[in-house]
Amino acid sequence: MKLSKIVLYIALVVSIVVMGMFYFGGGTDQALTSAADAETFYVPNYTSLALNLAFGLLILAVLAAVIFAIVGFFQAPKQSAKSLLGIVFLGGILLIAYVLSDATPIQLAGEEKLFTDAFKLRLADVCIISSGLLLVATIAAIAFSWVMKLTK
Repeated sequence: MKLSKIVLYIALVVSIVVMGMFYFGGGTDQALTSAADAETFYVPNYTSLALNLAFGLLILAVLAAVIFAIVGFFQAPKQSAKSLLGIVFLGGILLIAYVLSDATPIQLAGEEKLFTDAFKLRLADVCIISSGLLLVATIAAIAFSWVMKLTK
């Protein structure tokens, strides 16, 4: 059995177990604000574990994509140019999103204090802006391929 299939199965089993714990592991009601009459919301017990798993899998996927693109480039430079072009395109989208992002403090719901963590504010903006840019790029690619198919 190939190593990639073993890693896939291990990641799948770990994800199923963690998400099962997240969905079926119970939870607590916590207040949104410090006020006594605040609305409450349900917080699953294993939220941090599920978020850490998602973050770890994201990092693993990005590292694997970059490493295999670089290895592929050295093995077959002409064939892997498109892969590297895709990574450069994604890096460009993230750079544009970072330039467009804003770290202006925002007021928290129901409180008078401001959220001022510049890194988290920029990160949230980069995620939102890059999602929009990637959506536009996907729609443009679909439209371009449809036009190219019609003109053939």
